[in-house]
Amino acid sequence: MASSAAVSDASQSLQCLFCLAQLDLLSISQREAHYEHHLINDWIETTNEDVRNSPRETLSKPLAAPQRHSELPGTNVKKSGFPCKNERDDFWYPALNTPPPPSFTPGLIPLLQKGLLKSHARGFTRRAVLCSEIAVHVNREPWDAGWGCGYRNFLMACAVLMNQTKQPMYFPLLDSPISPSIRNLQTWIETAWKEGFDIEGQQQLKKLINTRKWIGTSDLWVAFVYRSIPAELVDFKSGDDSQNRISDLVINWVIKYFTPEQKERPSDAFSSLKVSQVFSTDKIPLILQHNGHSRTVVGYEIDKNGVAKLLVFDPAYKPTSEIRAAAIAASKLGSAQDEPPNHEPRSFTSLKRKRSGNLSEESPSKGILPQKTEGFNTFAMLKKFRLDPKALGKKKEYQILHFPMTAPLTDYERMQRKVVRSTRIS
Repeated sequence: MASSAAVSDASQSLQCLFCLAQLDLLSISQREAHYEHHLINDWIETTNEDVRNSPRETLSKPLAAPQRHSELPGTNVKKSGFPCKNERDDFWYPALNTPPPPSFTPGLIPLLQKGLLKSHARGFTRRAVLCSEIAVHVNREPWDAGWGCGYRNFLMACAVLMNQTKQPMYFPLLDSPISPSIRNLQTWIETAWKEGFDIEGQQQLKKLINTRKWIGTSDLWVAFVYRSIPAELVDFKSGDDSQNRISDLVINWVIKYFTPEQKERPSDAFSSLKVSQVFSTDKIPLILQHNGHSRTVVGYEIDKNGVAKLLVFDPAYKPTSEIRAAAIAASKLGSAQDEPPNHEPRSFTSLKRKRSGNLSEESPSKGILPQKTEGFNTFAMLKKFRLDPKALGKKKEYQILHFPMTAPLTDYERMQRKVVRSTRIS
């Protein structure tokens, strides 16, 4: 397993995701030993500091508490200092007048829509519904490869929430006093703890700033609610032994979330044919978490056999340079029509440290110009964003974080949310 993790792209040299060392000249066993060294250190680091990444217990029917580990033998391994010297803690959203950093890819929703339309035309897809076209994919980088999925999903959510126009007051609430970033999110959460939010989470995590501790959707809920952004948690737990049961619960809920209400039903078969079966909406992406990983859900697809699949932005997936260039081109081609509000580029500083790196010097995306996307194979790229129902069935518990897009929380409403709450579906 360790050796396969090193092969992120067959066309590139083998590079360690943790320390960036070149692994080309090492044998498979040597690569496994190299990765094992990193993983053992990370495991000791996280287990001894009460790391959690499974859904938190609800108020009504508590889920099983996350497994805890006491002091383990052989834990005197030297720990790396934080933050890492190779960190590049960027944040970006489409309205900024700067090129997206290397880990940010806008414009994928229009590409997915084109690919799904082709799939529908070829008879493979019955129907597909996507989120807002302003959604941005954010992938993990080597410095956060073992722990950054929750943070990267947070950045994806912020990139949309700060660019949408339905609730314009979300922008200043998220932007000030500390803008979103990975390290700044840790500060957001600890600041919320100090004001009495999520005492349970504080007891479990103890310290978060400048650590590599995993966080889950419940922690993101705390961060957003503390900033007065309405957010809701939904827990899914399968009550039987059926593998299909949990996937059905999650997929059906997601379909209902993304499917817009139909104001007028087609009056006849001819009118029905004119209704597009592949389209995007103004819905905000949601975050789906299970024990060990989380993804951003951007829509769903129903194939020719009636099987529904989630469409996801996985932080662990890094789009190829070809896909990224085509997506950025698609986003720029559509920007003239949408004309989102432009915001002046701005640098921000974490409470504990300054960002490393300089966009104008380091970003390979600078200078990427709009290109024609007609020749790009959008149909072939669909497999990178599909989540098979069988994969969902392998877990027994899931938690979803979503945004109802209602008015910002009042101070009274914020204070009523100091304890994490969720809705249970089983």
